[in-house]
Amino acid sequence: MDLRNFQPTRTLPGTLLERAGTEPTRVALRHRRGTTTNDIDWGTYRTRVSELALGLAAHGVERGDRVAVMSSARPEWAFMALAVQSVGGVVVGVYPTNSPAEIEQLLRHSEAVAFVGETGTELDKVARVAEGTPQLRLVIGIDDAPTGLPDAVQGLTWDALRAYDEPVHYAALVAAGDLDDPAVLFYTSGSTGRPKGVTHTHRTVQHSIQTVVGCYPQLDRERHDTVGFLPLAHVAPAVLLLFTPLLTRLVVTYCRMEEFAEALREVRPTALLWPPRFYEKLAGELVASADSWSEARREAYAQAMEVARRVAEQRWERREPAPELRAAYDAALRDVFRPLRASVGMDRIEVAWTASAAIPTNVMALWQMWGVDLREMYGLTETAGCPIAQFEQPFPRPGDIGRVFGRVFGDPRFDVRAAEDGEMLLKAPLLFPAYWRDPEATVAALDDGWLRTGDLIEETPSGNIRLVGRKKDIIITSGGKTISPQPLETALKESPLIDEAVVIGDGRKFLTVLLEAVAGAEDGVAMAPRLRAEIERVNADLARAQQIKDFRLLPRALDVAHGERTANGKVKREGVVRSFAALVDEMYPPDDSAAIAGAVGTGTTGGARG
Repeated sequence: MDLRNFQPTRTLPGTLLERAGTEPTRVALRHRRGTTTNDIDWGTYRTRVSELALGLAAHGVERGDRVAVMSSARPEWAFMALAVQSVGGVVVGVYPTNSPAEIEQLLRHSEAVAFVGETGTELDKVARVAEGTPQLRLVIGIDDAPTGLPDAVQGLTWDALRAYDEPVHYAALVAAGDLDDPAVLFYTSGSTGRPKGVTHTHRTVQHSIQTVVGCYPQLDRERHDTVGFLPLAHVAPAVLLLFTPLLTRLVVTYCRMEEFAEALREVRPTALLWPPRFYEKLAGELVASADSWSEARREAYAQAMEVARRVAEQRWERREPAPELRAAYDAALRDVFRPLRASVGMDRIEVAWTASAAIPTNVMALWQMWGVDLREMYGLTETAGCPIAQFEQPFPRPGDIGRVFGRVFGDPRFDVRAAEDGEMLLKAPLLFPAYWRDPEATVAALDDGWLRTGDLIEETPSGNIRLVGRKKDIIITSGGKTISPQPLETALKESPLIDEAVVIGDGRKFLTVLLEAVAGAEDGVAMAPRLRAEIERVNADLARAQQIKDFRLLPRALDVAHGERTANGKVKREGVVRSFAALVDEMYPPDDSAAIAGAVGTGTTGGARG
């Protein structure tokens, strides 16, 4: 791929036809179920998509129609996405954890005509809300048959949908598509207010793939392996796992979330893009495993880490380690770190990427010390791909998000500038064209082709970009979920018991809340069951990632003097967290961070540098 001058020439299904035509027997993707892993070649991939596309067309799905898919990561997700796009439709991802109320909201807003559910769990959810989704007329079950649908909605099994493969008819359907047709609709995760659908076209998705290839420049020439288990309704897994293989040599092994550890050891991936939490969890498990080592092995690891810390510091300062230090580190990699990584299937990975949330510096540092070149990238649902990343910056010091794709690879269509208030404005051919049927939001986000990202930045002397804050009050959990806290807080304050609510969760595994009771309320112990009931009331219609898991009652009212409110009375979330840090910490059990920090060594990472 010419990273400087790349221009898409065909739709996404068009690329599938090309791959199937030129290399029908080459492995396209793999599927692990239980202890069995099956290869699927490009010829079979095309046949499966063709059967589904012709079946959709036979059941009235037309150009421009939306089809929602609610399933775990598996080949059928990919088959259906390409089938929908083959008939000119738009695939809409639904998170497997979405509640019936959220599904109804999404189906109504997208005006989806068809819904694809993986099992009876997903199909039962849509059956409960189908009466309230007037455009819905077709429900398809992958593993189970749909039941309980209203008369106006037809239910089909997966096999019943598949039509006889007619290559000529299918090719004609694909040929009618256009690069600027909407291809996929991503709903911004975590929003509990009015849904916001982000439209991406066949063209913008392929420019997103262009940036992924910038992360792995050999990806279009050499086979790389990765494991697919993250929800494909999320933009980053969708771009990497669903669409990048169409233009590259990336082979995805799909597996269930609960099979992830076994699949990782089997596949031994060479390409990774995970939210920070997965790197933290895996590192924590490896650090904890030292408790069962022999004394000799623990001593060898301690000596290897002393060498690794010195090498890491010199790498971050862009100094070449002396030959003897380099030789000692090579020995540590061979004898200590690579066998350690091999125990979890991470021995083949050389360059790995993280996005969706800020990664703790100690987590990034530890993986680098162990020999994994872990780097950060920046992207939004509105960009799909990664217009900013630590491109061609091996073993970067933790702290910034890298450089602009266009400045690294010479494509002037990609650029970034800071507005007067420091907000990052971004321009690139991968930008979404519009929010789905929301012209007001589109106008607010796009200014003459520049996206207002909502992130505040500064540029280092070396040209790296560093995030310094956010204009919008949002929470990003350690798992990468973006959540607007205000609707949750507003819903809680509808209670006659609660005067103020402050949701916590930025960089944490889950959400909690600090509550201020109304004046004159009974003591906290007596109120606790009633407050818990109010939280459950708010949680009832929320997806799991948006639910509040615990709470604490504030011992006093929030005030300006302690930095918890502005002069005009608005809550300052960071000030509240700072004042009541002990209460916040009570709600979160000990995690891997302390063990990882100890393994890295105090003061090793230092401050972020450009």
